Amino acid sequence: MTQGLNTDTYIYDLSDEFIDSLKLLSFDLDTFETVQQNSEPSVQLPKVTKDVNYYKSDLHRYNLKRAQNNLPSIDEDEFERLIETQSIDSISGSESESESDSVSDETDDEQEQKIKSLIKQLETVSTSEDLPSASHMNTKSPFILFDTESVTNEKAVGIYKAIFPENALKDPVGYLNRARGQRDSTSAIFMIGGGHFAGAIISHERNELKSTNSKDSLKIQQVNVLASKTFHRYTTRRKQGGSQGASDNSRGKAISAGSSIRRYNEKALASEVRELLAQWSTYLRECSAIYIRANGPTNKKVMVGYEGSPFDANDKRIRKLPFSTQRASLSELKRSWVELTHYKIVELPRVETAKEQYATKGVQETASDLHQKKGKENNEEQRDKQKEEIINILRKQKAPKLLRWIKDNHIDLDSYLVDSSTYAQAPTLLHYASANGLSHMVQVLLINLKASPLIKNKAGRYPAELADQNAKRAFQIARHKLGESHCDWDKAKVPTAKSKEEFEEEDRVKDEAEKLAKQNLLKAAAPKDNTGSPGLKLRQHDLTGLNNEQRLKIMREQRARAAEARLKKE
Repeated sequence: MTQGLNTDTYIYDLSDEFIDSLKLLSFDLDTFETVQQNSEPSVQLPKVTKDVNYYKSDLHRYNLKRAQNNLPSIDEDEFERLIETQSIDSISGSESESESDSVSDETDDEQEQKIKSLIKQLETVSTSEDLPSASHMNTKSPFILFDTESVTNEKAVGIYKAIFPENALKDPVGYLNRARGQRDSTSAIFMIGGGHFAGAIISHERNELKSTNSKDSLKIQQVNVLASKTFHRYTTRRKQGGSQGASDNSRGKAISAGSSIRRYNEKALASEVRELLAQWSTYLRECSAIYIRANGPTNKKVMVGYEGSPFDANDKRIRKLPFSTQRASLSELKRSWVELTHYKIVELPRVETAKEQYATKGVQETASDLHQKKGKENNEEQRDKQKEEIINILRKQKAPKLLRWIKDNHIDLDSYLVDSSTYAQAPTLLHYASANGLSHMVQVLLINLKASPLIKNKAGRYPAELADQNAKRAFQIARHKLGESHCDWDKAKVPTAKSKEEFEEEDRVKDEAEKLAKQNLLKAAAPKDNTGSPGLKLRQHDLTGLNNEQRLKIMREQRARAAEARLKKE
């Protein structure tokens, strides 16, 4: 470790000495397999001595094949069982058996064929399960790892895989050597999301530092931006998130001033971005890499794959940024370029022990249990909130809102229960509407939503049995409109069917009868005018609109005046 670590971490300007010291680290999947803790006491198996005949046997040959596939050896009894269960059909494959081989006892040839088949099966498994050879790509991270004399054994030099072109992944060190001689190359980096867009064309040759008083770091000051542009449009709903287009696709097209503005701005932003890409087409053709961070497929389609796009969706230069970024801006573009193009000192991948895996698994299971428990609690809260919402809709008798709520929540009226103890006698929506005299809701539930009137509550009572006079009328009107064939109305305790017009006629006749009775009562209470004197004739009062107490008071006054008139006459 005599050589010091290179202080310049910019991958397009590494020294020859540093590149020559890099050794590519390769990993296979076994590196990440679980191993047993060495501290665990191991059980010493008794050593079995085998004679010379064993090493000449088919069992030994078969166990050798199992050992090559990292499988434990088997004993003679298990080997015999495997041979007995081995099918001749599976052994012969496409070869046909002769009729003479269909004898009841197994021949030696068949025994040999079965043994060969078992060994062949192991070879097939070995071939199909053969893991790829050790590779520098098997790092389980976004980095390609290199060893160098200047880092400790537990650490390595990491360079993002996204830096390397596809054809350079086989020889990353060679690419680093070639990149040093290509300082005039350029790369493009774009970010779009939430109505924000930022793009830049960046040269691989860095700027010279002109001032050390800038608030930006030295690395960011050295970023050589050849061209840049940022746009912002109001496309995201405040305090709700998500684009207007995504909201329209999921919930339907909203009708409001804000939604119209956001739709217009989405189209305007896409138009501005594509116009910019057309202006930069010369730059983009010469870029060695194009990095894009686009939130969601809609934003990606703004830049890639549209008609007239300066680069195709399958362009091998297009790569994703392998780390999270903040809001699209020029400063974020520079920060991302610095993050991408400077190597890191990272921890080497290590083998996870059995104890660590068990502990991690336990933590994950515990977290999963807590998540499931929390999910159940949230579901219960959501159901309670849902029931409160539908009860409020019923009480306010908002028919359109009720129809929309039933449709949006995919509610089956006959199985949906308001199972709170508060509504024990009215478990269904029809029971509740009937018990609370919500006649209009009864009609909507029966006629529009086809709720069944044949469901009983815990007391064995049908919805119609809980109804007051007005609600019973609603049941009778529904019976008239739906017809006798709709259900067993008599069983549901629904009175005789009547139309709405019939009820209105009955009310009219009843009102007229009451009015006539009042007039007769007033005539009976008024005294007869024997003298014909207009002064003694009592004035008739119009009692329309008076309540019973007011009517009685006027009638008492009339009787008192009549009595006074009789006394004066005597």
